[in-house]
Amino acid sequence: MPLRKELGILLGIGIAGAVIFGPLWWRAATPCVAGNLLARAQARIPDNVKEIYLDAGHMQFGMGSAAIGGWEGLGDALAVGGLVWVRTTRADSAKYFATVSNRYFQSSGFVYIPSDREHESSLRLEPATPVSQIWETLTNKYPQGVMFSGYVRLAPLRLIAIARPAIDERPVFQNAPAYYTRPMESAQEAWAYVVGIATTKSTASRSDRAWLSSLLAAHPGRAGHSMGLAHALWLKSAPADRQRPPARENVQAVGQLVVEMTKVVEGELRLFPVTRAGNCGDVAIAR
Repeated sequence: MPLRKELGILLGIGIAGAVIFGPLWWRAATPCVAGNLLARAQARIPDNVKEIYLDAGHMQFGMGSAAIGGWEGLGDALAVGGLVWVRTTRADSAKYFATVSNRYFQSSGFVYIPSDREHESSLRLEPATPVSQIWETLTNKYPQGVMFSGYVRLAPLRLIAIARPAIDERPVFQNAPAYYTRPMESAQEAWAYVVGIATTKSTASRSDRAWLSSLLAAHPGRAGHSMGLAHALWLKSAPADRQRPPARENVQAVGQLVVEMTKVVEGELRLFPVTRAGNCGDVAIAR
């Protein structure tokens, strides 16, 4: 009896500790990382992802690099509504630098929220708020980082995207003039579906957040204590239903959102705190 009682006490303590302290090995990761974001920044295709296809149907939303129909077309990408949208970089294709979409894709590095995750809260955006200020607001509330998505009307909207595939081991950020050879695209005012991530510089610089610093290294000198990156689908017109993903026929282009001097007219973001990140097993691998 004493031995059984002691075992019961120890088991109870173990369960309580698991609930209170939440060990990483059993908690679901938020967000998920597919591929290797450090390799993505270094323009490398890791051997372990060369034959893997991802399924956007298992993602609520995500962003990073994606290829449809071969690594030669690897470009900036955004996933939402069961599709990945890619600015293809295959120079010998008739669709060079066009925005293409598909359910299945390959990626050297992609960060996403799985379909079964619930957002923690929402942020309604105030008119005339600079996008950079939104990042400050988010990082003040979520210093460990937060992913977000939603429809936003911007004035102006400005997009930039790489125009050659990052597959030759020439680091993207150190060789930006070689990759960003197309001019920036802009509109005085436009609707966009935005996917992004924001965090503090101190959090991004931590060794256990190497995946995060690799993703955000495009803006190492940004003023203030916050860092962020957002990709956007430029829409042809206002969304018919803001509770549903963008309609295929309403998407004009995809690219990285240039936030300097960009302000919000209206919009709302769903927020997912970045408590940690992992590969989430094979949840998004195509079968």
